[in-house]
Amino acid sequence: MPQLSRNAPCPCGSGRKAKGCCGPVLDGRPATCPEALMRSRYTAYATGAVGHVMATTAPESPHFRADTREWREELATYCASVRFEGLRVLATSIDGARGTVEFFAHLQADGRDHSFGERSRFVLRFGTWWYLDGDRLPRPPPAGG
Repeated sequence: MPQLSRNAPCPCGSGRKAKGCCGPVLDGRPATCPEALMRSRYTAYATGAVGHVMATTAPESPHFRADTREWREELATYCASVRFEGLRVLATSIDGARGTVEFFAHLQADGRDHSFGERSRFVLRFGTWWYLDGDRLPRPPPAGG
């Protein structure tokens, strides 16, 4: 599993170096918007930084687990078994303390395509964005097409 190299392009696909993109959010700085949080979570999955995924999931999310040891192990196993090949943000919106990000993540596991799209929902509480949940999206058209 690749480590986050601060001077390399960020795994989230922003085109920026990790140190000026997801790096500060992974280090604990609050994300400035839902898209920044979603990108940092993708980067966390891609690099195995499962603590960040756990720390940015809202407690009322269906993905939240009270047993953090078991949850950490599940996330680590998932991250180690998947190759994260790219992220494409399709749309973002903010309405007060709620936000959404539609994206398509390109993934490979066991030699097969496991890519998916999602419309993720986020909530803002006391200046911090949290991942709440999401709905799967149909496969989008190819980029540029």
